[in-house]
Order: sequence, then C-alpha cells, then structure tokens
Amino acid sequence: MKNILIIAILVLSIQRSNGQQPVRFAPDTAVNGIYLNDYSTTERVLGKSIWNKQFEQGRSLPRIELINKSKTEVLRLFFHYGGSKNAVDEFEISYIDGAYKAPKLAVVTSDQCFVTSRKIRLGITREEIVKILGNNYKTDITGNTERLVYVLNQKSGFVKRYNQYQYYIKCILNKGVLVKYAFGFESE
Repeated sequence: MKNILIIAILVLSIQRSNGQQPVRFAPDTAVNGIYLNDYSTTERVLGKSIWNKQFEQGRSLPRIELINKSKTEVLRLFFHYGGSKNAVDEFEISYIDGAYKAPKLAVVTSDQCFVTSRKIRLGITREEIVKILGNNYKTDITGNTERLVYVLNQKSGFVKRYNQYQYYIKCILNKGVLVKYAFGFESE
C-alpha cells in the first residue's frame, strides 16, 4: 500500500513538473444574478411580470432581450418549449452594432454591463477566457474571428443534475477579444 502511494505521488509530481496540470472545466451558471433554470432569480432580478416581455422572432426560441444602460450590449434570455416560465435555459451576450434593431419588447436595464458567474464579460481577451474556463475546448478560426466551444454531455454530473441533454459555452472572439458569449443547455 505504501508503494502504491509513493508511485501515485511520483506520477502526479512528474505531470506537474512537465506543466501538464489537469484543468477541470466548470460551467457558467448565471448573468447579473439570473441563474440558469431558476425562475425565482429571474423574477427577483427582473420582476414577476417580465414574462410579458417574452417574444419569438424568426426561427428562434422564445426569448427576452435586455439592453444595458449605455445601449452597447444585449443579453438574450432563451426559454425552451415545455420549460418552466421565467426559467432561463440559454444566455447570449453580445455587443450592439449598427445592424441591431431593438425589438419593441426589449427592456433597457440599469446595468452598466453583463457579467457571468465566472466573471466573463465582453471585451476580455482569449487568454483571460482560457484562464477562467480551461483549455478543454474546440476551436474554429476564420480570418480575424475565432470561435471557442466548451461542451459537457449527459454523462456529466452537472448536466444530469439538471436532467438535460448537453451544456455548452460558445465564445466568439474578434482579433483575440470576446465579442459574443453564449452558454446554457442545448435544446434537443
């Protein structure tokens, strides 16, 4: 038994000396106090009548759009069909550009910006994202745009706890800076 313990310590110390530290991916679960699949936090932050601002557009899921105080960022709260009222299934944060047309039901908030539970906000660098979320991602690069995708499948304890199919985080970067960030549960 003593030999097994010594071997385990040696293996771990060799891995660490080679710079191969295991990186555990921890999911993001909230934006500005609104938690994933938790209607009570949505209602506490935005009020119980926020559901009246829910709409569908094109082929998109039902959603509520929130715009920050300076009207430079939009937060989309997506709801899956058959889910609980006001329980957010997916979040998406992006910059507002000249092509954006605010829906009539959009809500302008008093928030300066949108920040997730993992302290991710628009404008941070790729290096900061990887430092926070880890290096277990898939990437795709086209010109100045890079896309990082993190995924947890139904074997994950986190996904099982919510009785969902799959959890994702998608980061869109332009010239190494975060311009769009989305996370939540995939709808089947």
